[in-house]
Formats: sequence, C-alpha cells, structure tokens
Amino acid sequence: MNANIKILLLISLLPGCIGKNIPPADIYTLSPDWNKPSLQVAEEKLPTLIIKLAPVHATRALTSTEILYTDSPFSWNSYVNSRWNDTPVKLLQTLFQINIEKTKLFKAVLPPISVSTADLLLETTLLDLSHHINNDGTSSGNIRVRFYLIDNKTRTVTASKEFSSKVLASTKNAKGVVEALNKAANSVALELVSWLAEHQ
Repeated sequence: MNANIKILLLISLLPGCIGKNIPPADIYTLSPDWNKPSLQVAEEKLPTLIIKLAPVHATRALTSTEILYTDSPFSWNSYVNSRWNDTPVKLLQTLFQINIEKTKLFKAVLPPISVSTADLLLETTLLDLSHHINNDGTSSGNIRVRFYLIDNKTRTVTASKEFSSKVLASTKNAKGVVEALNKAANSVALELVSWLAEHQ
C-alpha cells in the first residue's frame, strides 16, 4: 500500500478513536431556590426606587465555565469532564436578580443590558466560587462575594458588604460541590436582599 494512502487512512480513523475515548462533559448550573420564600416588604409600603445590577466582576478563572477546586494553598484546578452551562458570573447575575425581584423591595430590578436609568446601582465582585478539599477528608462548596450599593445621583457608595457561605459537599467530585455551591449561593442571595432592605 502506498505510504501516502496509509497516512490518509490513519488520519481518517483518528477522530473516531478520540470520540470513543472521551466521555461527554457533565453540565451543571446555579439555580434560584424557587421553593424557599424570600424576604417580603409590608403590603402598605409601595416600592419607589429602581435598582440596576452591574455586570459581576471576577478574576479570569471565575469567568470561564470550568468548575474549580483547590486541595492545597495557592492552587486552583478544574474538573476535566464537568462544566457550568454558563460562566459563574452570569449565572450568579441571574440568581441575584431573581432573588431581589422576589422581594418586591424595588419598583424594578434592571439587568446590566438595560438602557433605562435607575436610582441605585449594585456592583458585585465574585471573590471565590470553588470546591475546597481539606486534609481531613472533608470538602465544601465555598462562595465569597462583595457588594457595593451606589447612589446614581451622587455617584457615591452608600454601603458595601462582603458575604460568604460554606456548605459541606456530600461527595468530593463535581456533582457534590455543585449541590453545595447551589445552597451556598442561595444563602448569599438571602443575605443580600436582607442587606438591601436595610439600606433603602
């Protein structure tokens, strides 16, 4: 058989071999806890303020779809065959917006893409969203977020607060940490709306 034909035959077989050896990635998401009641304001108090959410800021590692874990100081790795269905900054953006809307604290809760004006701006910095694996065999889903509430009229920060939550993971893999991170993210969302209610 001609050498060139052999090479072409081998190349044509490679995609099939690779496809059979690599399993499809498991896709996960961060979802609001629809069953848990949110903070509600008194019915006689009609909301008058409009709040707008700025895009969530984060380091490059948290702006990809990788699910991160750390098992030693100063190191971050990712699960090979597991991914978020969108970047964590976008998933959290949606989760926070839905939780704020459920409270009825504001006349409207605007997404970052809105062209409308708002009384308040909520800036968010995601500092951690990862699987922490400890030396004693335990592990947890950890989230840490800092919020800045800005008065759009004066362009000044009226309040800032950092929230964190750590939920034990049932298993030391992507599935276990995703379950833990969903609980942790919703816990932070509840703390966020309580904090916003104090600073209206």
